[in-house]
Amino acid sequence: MKEPIDREIAELARDDDALCDGIHQDDNPVPLWFNVGFYGLIVVGLVYMVYYTTSGWSSAGMYEAQVAAAEARAEAVRASLPTSNPYRGDAIAIQEGSEVFTTICAACHKPDGSGLVGPSLVDSYWKYGDDDEALYASVAEGRPEGMPPWGTQLGSEKVWKVLAYLETLPKSDQPGVGAPDYDAASAGVAGS
Repeated sequence: MKEPIDREIAELARDDDALCDGIHQDDNPVPLWFNVGFYGLIVVGLVYMVYYTTSGWSSAGMYEAQVAAAEARAEAVRASLPTSNPYRGDAIAIQEGSEVFTTICAACHKPDGSGLVGPSLVDSYWKYGDDDEALYASVAEGRPEGMPPWGTQLGSEKVWKVLAYLETLPKSDQPGVGAPDYDAASAGVAGS
C-alpha cells in the first residue's frame, strides 16, 4: 500500500521562496508573446493617434460628407418629380383621388373641401401658393401648424391624383376657413 503524499513536502523548498499566507509563490517571467502584444498595441495606438490628428480625417468630416451626399440625392429626386399635375383631367385618376380624399383628407377639410380643422380648399385664398408645385409640397411635405406630410404614406402618384380631384370641386368666392378675412360667426359655424 502506498503512503499518501504530504502536500507540504511535495513542493521543493527554495532559498528565495516567497511565502504569502502559507502559499508558496513562484516568480515566473512574463511570457514573450504577452510582452510583444502589450508593447505592440501601445505602438499601434501611438501611430494611430498621430495618423488621426494629422490626416485630416474625422468623424465630423465623414458625417458632413454623408449629409452632403444625402442632400444631393434628395435634390436629384426633387428634380425628377413633375412640376405640373400629370393627372389633370384624367377621369380615372380623379376618381382614385376622390377615394383618397374621402378616406384621408375629409376628416380635416370636410368632404366638400370647405374646411373644418384644416383650411378651405375651395376658396381663392392659398397661404402657400396655388400652383402645382406649391400644392404638391403642401400635401407631400406638410406645412406648419397642422398639415402632416403625406408623401411617404401616399406616394407621389396618389398625391397628384388627390390634387387632380381638388381641381374638380366647386369653388366658392367667399373666404373660407383659414383665410385672413374669414368670419366664423357670419359663416354660421357654431361655437366660434
